[in-house]
Amino acid sequence: MNVPYELHLAVRYLRVQRGRTFLSVITMISVAGVAVGTAALVIALSLMTGFEEDMKQRILRGSGDLQILDAGSPTFGDAGQVLARARAVAGVEAAAPVLYTPAMIMNDAAASPAYAEIQGIDPDLEPKVVAFEGGGGTFASLVAAGAGGRPMIVLGADLAARLGVRKGDSVRIVVPKVRLTPFAALPKSLVLEVAGTFKSDAYPQDSQRAYIGIEVARKLLDAAGRASWVDLKLADRRGLAGSKAEVRRAMGEGFQVLDLLEQNKEILKAFNTEKLFLFLAIALIVVVASLNIVSTLVLMVNDKVREIGTLTAMGSTPESIASVFMLQGIMIGCVGTAIGLGLGTVVAWALDAYQVLKVSPEVYYVDHVPFTTRPLDVAVVGAAALIIAFGATLYPAWRAARLNPVEAIRNE
Repeated sequence: MNVPYELHLAVRYLRVQRGRTFLSVITMISVAGVAVGTAALVIALSLMTGFEEDMKQRILRGSGDLQILDAGSPTFGDAGQVLARARAVAGVEAAAPVLYTPAMIMNDAAASPAYAEIQGIDPDLEPKVVAFEGGGGTFASLVAAGAGGRPMIVLGADLAARLGVRKGDSVRIVVPKVRLTPFAALPKSLVLEVAGTFKSDAYPQDSQRAYIGIEVARKLLDAAGRASWVDLKLADRRGLAGSKAEVRRAMGEGFQVLDLLEQNKEILKAFNTEKLFLFLAIALIVVVASLNIVSTLVLMVNDKVREIGTLTAMGSTPESIASVFMLQGIMIGCVGTAIGLGLGTVVAWALDAYQVLKVSPEVYYVDHVPFTTRPLDVAVVGAAALIIAFGATLYPAWRAARLNPVEAIRNE
């Protein structure tokens, strides 16, 4: 196999040579600089991707993959018919109706009111759509009655802690629905018994959400047979976009179909923007490392003036001379990039697998910093590092190509 002489010379010039230890050390520093910058980029992007994936999971946790709402009203009737139409769509695994109302909730004994988002659910259907720690079995108790025939309520763990209530205690909810009395119009309220708590590890759900039976909610809100939306669980969440389009077609123009990622797209967009700026900032490390490549090749050109003159006198074209030094820079970039990608991927995996970086869950809602490495991110980092390394070869190669062979040999 014939190797082009340009490549042969490029490899030969990069080898450790006797009497040229300084150039070899500079070359190693250039490789190390590219490797460190590339590894830092991989780790930084894995960090941002880890937080992004954790945020997506928290957004989706405690809610259906898709929600069907009335296009022009906060609630709709014939919830059973809507459920049947939704279940008939291919890819829909389960569906459950929800009747929502904001409310004030308080512990009468401690007089500690708090804002709550009350969701009336079907205890048999809702656990098939959403699941949290301590939720499934507790939801089943919503069909029972507590002491004195009081209906049951399931509270988010943080909400229950704020109210200072435990299982078996009583709470009162006040909803924005009035009832007429001989004296005045008063907001409707209801005393319920705490059946238990749930934990989703997501701040809004755990600190504000509470569940009651959907029939209790309908009676409280005078909304017989109605629902605010229908939660859907998909057989394969990866086909979210396609399933969403299928459900929208099946439901018709009178309904809208939402997914929580779309509703929280501004948060996710902010993550992507931060990820881009972080990428650009840390990419400066690779740019600085590329300056080492420039200095290495410039020194190499100065050291090989006689060889360059000889090659030119023997018929080598300026393009061939330039390609020798461009290949040197590209090889430095390739070796440094390969080491950096491997090192960054391994370090990011280890940091996540062994949960090295611990944080306070009370502040960040995670007990360690998550890292997630995507193949696409690794490919982008590798491509960026190679492009920067290639750019660093242009000036030294141009300088080598412009050497006059007669002057080069005479000076030597």
